Amino acid sequence: MKNKISFIITSSLLLSSCAFVLTGTKQRIRMVTTEPGVEVWHKNKFLDSTPCIVRIKRSFNPQPPVELRKQGFETQFVPLKKKFNEMAALNLFLPINWLVDGFSEALVGYKVIDTVAMKRIDN
Repeated sequence: MKNKISFIITSSLLLSSCAFVLTGTKQRIRMVTTEPGVEVWHKNKFLDSTPCIVRIKRSFNPQPPVELRKQGFETQFVPLKKKFNEMAALNLFLPINWLVDGFSEALVGYKVIDTVAMKRIDN
């Protein structure tokens, strides 16, 4: 019985990767604008209207900016700035966990986006 429990615990530690398991391959990003009801677009796909939380895939590659659109206002482009996903630090010294997080791109995340000021188009 002790051997089974030890095997399960050891397997769980060796075959898991903290950032991938705890945060996944998509990140939840809170979008807030000075005007409510602004459409949030990413990669030419409508995601939601502000205020909202959108899910964007983590990637080592540069991501196009998030577009904020509303009639009567200038379109705002919000860059996705990458950062290290702190959850990956829980991998400690197990190389296999770092590899899983690396291949799943869970090692990166995006910085928090401040409230975006929408600029009215002057007629």
